[in-house]
Amino acid sequence: MKRSLYIGLILTALSLSSCEDFLDEQPVSELSAANFWKTEDDVIAGVAGMYDGLQDVISERYIDWGEGRSDNMTNGGTGINEINFALNSLTANMGQVNWDDLYATVSRANLAIKYIPQIEGGSLSEKSKNNYLAQAHAMRAYAHFLALKVWGDVPLMLEPVTDRSFRPSREKNEVVLAKVVEDLTLAATLVDPTNTSKFEITIGAIYAMLTDAYMWQKDYPKAIEASNKLMKLNRYALVSTPRQWNEIFSKPSSSSEAIWSLFWEFAQDGSNNTVRLGSSTNTSPFEIDDNLLAKWEMNKKDFRRYLTYDTLQAPTQEVSDIYKHYPIAGIDAKINGNVVLGGEQFLPPTNQATIQNSLYRYADILLMRAEALNMLGDAASKAEAITLLNSIKNRAGVPLVTADMFASERELETAILEERQFELFAEGKRWFDLRRTGRVIEVMDPLLRERQTERGLSLTGFGDPGFILFPISRDALNENPNLEQNAPYSR
Repeated sequence: MKRSLYIGLILTALSLSSCEDFLDEQPVSELSAANFWKTEDDVIAGVAGMYDGLQDVISERYIDWGEGRSDNMTNGGTGINEINFALNSLTANMGQVNWDDLYATVSRANLAIKYIPQIEGGSLSEKSKNNYLAQAHAMRAYAHFLALKVWGDVPLMLEPVTDRSFRPSREKNEVVLAKVVEDLTLAATLVDPTNTSKFEITIGAIYAMLTDAYMWQKDYPKAIEASNKLMKLNRYALVSTPRQWNEIFSKPSSSSEAIWSLFWEFAQDGSNNTVRLGSSTNTSPFEIDDNLLAKWEMNKKDFRRYLTYDTLQAPTQEVSDIYKHYPIAGIDAKINGNVVLGGEQFLPPTNQATIQNSLYRYADILLMRAEALNMLGDAASKAEAITLLNSIKNRAGVPLVTADMFASERELETAILEERQFELFAEGKRWFDLRRTGRVIEVMDPLLRERQTERGLSLTGFGDPGFILFPISRDALNENPNLEQNAPYSR
């Protein structure tokens, strides 16, 4: 059983399936919290349940929330939901706007936060207790953070819910974001600094999330400080070769660039819906937007291009086969001094995909750091921002930039965001980048007008700015009268 929900919340219950390393637990039946959380094995199972909840979220919504509405994607078929994404016509009835799995994850984290400190005796050391608590606080922060990125004001859940009559209201997103920072700051003091697992929340993952959260608060000095702490760990570095870049996604456990990845094994966890971007047995509901594809096709020396999508499909047909998450088969060779990748990338069947979604990696943090430095406005900070931007460009094999190319901070920010668009394509980042920098309407309005023209529709463009947020699910609204719908969506 994957989850037990009531109004999007777990009610003092726990269900879980396997993850990676210490999370390799078999499913257990639901247990009352009063009879659970007694031993270290209970803690391991409970923490595994948090990660299991996040698996559900990322598998189901990784693409929908972070990519589907952006200029990265358009609909790749006749599915009505994906067409609604492409035309900015979301409704409260769509499954893609449901937050149940997200709040199930929050609830599991709250159970851990409440009960782990109460465990006495046994083999569970204070160091281990603190490390598990750190992961719970950080997981709660991550889930709330993702929720506010999608819906804006959201319920802030800080205790396990035991009363079936409880109906939470939405908190202002700045209040929720402040709690995200508070949880992450506490987690940084509790986490085991020696833990280097790429499939668990480590000190590096916490600093990465803090960098991201401060960017949303527009607290650029704090974002620089958090990214600096991550860099000083001397644990992460940009990879340099095409194969190593592929291994960020196919072998994150051994990649110097991976910070936090989420492991999904089809034999244990079932089909991961990320493969909707391309599989050998499924028509992708999304494909690369033609405008982005045209820009990418102008940079054929960019190795990310042929490691991300099927270049044989471009430009004569729609590109729906996204290879980025899958390994390269074969052994590399050296021809005339140049390394040539061996073998091919294969799209697996939808029910046989092992996906290791990258939630945070070093290039992501360096580019956010570049954004923050740019916003400081002084020459030295601008120079460092350009150096960071060029480190990503140089690695990809695309032309570098110089300070005299940018007359303003906004122009340099545009260049950094464009590099993030290429570098982090299909990693669930683009829509949130547009949200964070206030560029949704600027970028999407002309694109939507283009799509509306192609379909013979009325030219409304993006429409009401309220549509920047996703609608609250009608199921949640019906179950909880204290929730208000995001205007201008229909309740």
